[in-house]
Amino acid sequence: MIVQALDGRYVTVRRRWVPWRPRKRGIGSPFGPFSFVKDADDPVSFVVLLAAGIAAFLFGGIVLTALFLAGEVVLLLLLLVPLLIAARVLYVLPWTIEATYGDEVLGTVGVRGWRASSEKIREIAAAYQQGVDPFTTVG
Repeated sequence: MIVQALDGRYVTVRRRWVPWRPRKRGIGSPFGPFSFVKDADDPVSFVVLLAAGIAAFLFGGIVLTALFLAGEVVLLLLLLVPLLIAARVLYVLPWTIEATYGDEVLGTVGVRGWRASSEKIREIAAAYQQGVDPFTTVG
């Protein structure tokens, strides 16, 4: 849910689906994940890389290539999704509600249950619309 605070900024209030915050990755070279081909400009390297590419395509094709490009986070999520869904459904893990302004996290809170987390999202969004910071504690 995106709301406009009284100071004019747009605050996003949402559930975080995974218990960690995805990290941003910088690309160190113009080749990105294929930096090993940077110096492969001779015919022998071409033949070796062509054979490796054909073998990789035959081994996994588009699926493994997409998973490789997406990184280890996708593989970890594929392994953890059934466990996370079961834990959330059985009320073992709380939903993490976070409010963000751009890349800045304004605050997080854990709430058990889908309905309770929906109500908490609405409550936090309403607080920002009224100009109140819901994450500051008084006293």
